[in-house]
Amino acid sequence: MLLLIVFSSIGNSDKKGKDDVASSSTRSNSLSTTRTTQAKPSGPVVAPAGSSVRDGKFEFQVLGVERSASKEGIFNPDEAKGEFFIVKLRVTNIGDEARTFFASNQNLIIGGNKYEASSALSDDGFMEEINPGLGIEAEVAFDIPPGAVPDEIVCHDSAFSGGAHLAL
Repeated sequence: MLLLIVFSSIGNSDKKGKDDVASSSTRSNSLSTTRTTQAKPSGPVVAPAGSSVRDGKFEFQVLGVERSASKEGIFNPDEAKGEFFIVKLRVTNIGDEARTFFASNQNLIIGGNKYEASSALSDDGFMEEINPGLGIEAEVAFDIPPGAVPDEIVCHDSAFSGGAHLAL
């Protein structure tokens, strides 16, 4: 009789363990299903036009944009292969030591394509040292297809930074 009670207890505890495993497995499966159906960001976060973004030790704000067939460069005027899209930026050093801003580190995104800045044409802020707490206004020129509508500018503290995306 005593053996029957012991085997009965073992059988019940074993049964409970199997039920627990099955129910926790079911719970786990439903959790993983929930996780896979959640929306994932499709790319970088793009800040709304007019706002400020930060990358590294710089804060960037777009002050305006313009289009032009030619632009006065550092050495002489240059004609666009398409048209120049010029972005006027306010760049502020938010760090605690002097940093150098390079216009050539900035990128323009049009329909998923990345356009490099025409550094020889970015005479205002082509390469400028900015002390902590101070800012500059810089024009960054991009040679783009005529009539193309830029989606965003990617502002970089340096050539190796991740960049901050800002809608235009």
